[in-house]
Amino acid sequence: KKKDGGDDDLGLMRAARFGRVKNDLSMGFVGLPNVGKSTLTNLLAGNSHAEAANYPFCTIDPNVSQCVVPDKKFEYLAQVYKPPSVVPAVLKIVDIAGLIKGASEGAGLGNAFLSHIAAVDGIFHLVRAFDNDEVIHVDDSVDPIRDLETIEMELCLKDRESLSKVLDREKEKVRKEKGLSRAADPPLPELFQSAFEKCRALLEKNTPVQTCTDFKDAEVEYIKEWQLITTKPQVYIVNMSQKNFLRKGSKWLPKINQWVQNHGGGQILPVSCEFEENLSAYGDDKEGKEAFLKQCTEEAKSMGLKGPQAEAKSMIPRIIRSGRAALCLQSFYTCGPKEVRAWTIQKGTLAPQAAGVIHTDFERGFIKAEVCNFEDFKALHDGQASMAKVKEAGKYRQEGKTYKMQDGDICVFMHNVTASKKK
Repeated sequence: KKKDGGDDDLGLMRAARFGRVKNDLSMGFVGLPNVGKSTLTNLLAGNSHAEAANYPFCTIDPNVSQCVVPDKKFEYLAQVYKPPSVVPAVLKIVDIAGLIKGASEGAGLGNAFLSHIAAVDGIFHLVRAFDNDEVIHVDDSVDPIRDLETIEMELCLKDRESLSKVLDREKEKVRKEKGLSRAADPPLPELFQSAFEKCRALLEKNTPVQTCTDFKDAEVEYIKEWQLITTKPQVYIVNMSQKNFLRKGSKWLPKINQWVQNHGGGQILPVSCEFEENLSAYGDDKEGKEAFLKQCTEEAKSMGLKGPQAEAKSMIPRIIRSGRAALCLQSFYTCGPKEVRAWTIQKGTLAPQAAGVIHTDFERGFIKAEVCNFEDFKALHDGQASMAKVKEAGKYRQEGKTYKMQDGDICVFMHNVTASKKK
C-alpha cells in the first residue's frame, strides 16, 4: 500500500484512514461557548432552527442540519436537463454545545458533549477572534490561542483517558488468552505497543493523533478500534469581525497559523459571522445582496486592498466544501428527463458500491457502469440533454466491477436481480 499523507490534500486522506467507511458522514462544530457555532450552523443550513442565544449552554442537544453542497457541475446539469426533480448533495453538520476547561472531567456539560464529538466524523474547530462587549466570553477576554489550547487539551485529555482503558482491555485480553493470573503483567503485541506509544506521545504534547505521518497500516488498524476523538480530521475556522474579514487581516491570524503548524498542521479558514449574517439578511433580494457586496468591496479598497484581493464574498460555500473534503467525500451524478441527482460517495469507492448507494439491488446485481466524464459532456453535448454526441465522440465508456469512481462522473448502472437473496 502507498503511504498515506502528503501536503497536497492538507493531510486529509491521512486523517480519513481512521474514519468510518460510510457515505453519510458528518462534521461537528467544536469550540468554547459563544464563539459563533450556532450562528454559523444556521448560516450553513440557510435556516435558524439552532437556538442562537447569547448564553453559554444554549445548545445542549446537538442540532443537526443538512447543508446543500455548492456544486457548479450539478447546477450545469440541472440547467441542461431541466427535470421536474433536482436533488443536490448535502453535508450533515452537527452543532455541538460549547466545551469549557475541565470538560474531560465533567465540567460545564462536559462528558455529554465529548460523547457528541465522538459521534461525528470530522471537526470544524471554531475560535473567536472578534471583540464585542455584547457577546460574553466564557473566560472574560478574547484570546483565540488560549481557546485553541483549551479545546485541544480537553480533546487530548479525553483520548488519554480512553488510551488507559484500551491498555487495560488489551492486558486483560492477553491474560485470558495465555491463562495468566490477574496480577501478572502480560507481554503485549509489538504493533499494539508501538501504536499505543506513538499515540500517547502525541497526546501528551496536546497534538491530534491524526496529524502523525509515520503510522504503519497495521498500527492504523489497531488505532481505528480505539475510536479516539483526535483521529478525526479537523478544519480550523476563525470567526473575525466584519472589518477585519474585509481587510483580510487580524493580529491573531499569524499567531493562530503558528499554533496550528506547531500542533500537526491543518486547514485554516477565516470567516466573519457578522458579515455572513448581514449578507444573509437580504434573503432572496439579489440586488440588495449585490449592493451590499459592492459596498464591502469598496470598503476593502479604502483599506488598501487591490484587485481580486479586495473582492468581498461569502465563505459559506468554501466551508461546506472544506468539510466535505475533510471527510474525503465526492459526488457522481445521474441525469434524465425526470431527475438530476448528485449522489455522495467516499473517494476510492468502486462502481458496484456506488451503484449500491442508489439501491442495494444495483450493487447486488451489478453488471456494468456506463460512465461519462462531466468535462467531456460539457464540451460535447451541443446543447442536447442526452449522451448522443458524447457517444459519437467515443467518450461514453463502459466500466466493470473494479472501476474506481471519479469525482463528477455521470453514470448509468446496468444490473440484473432475478430474486431476492435469502439471508
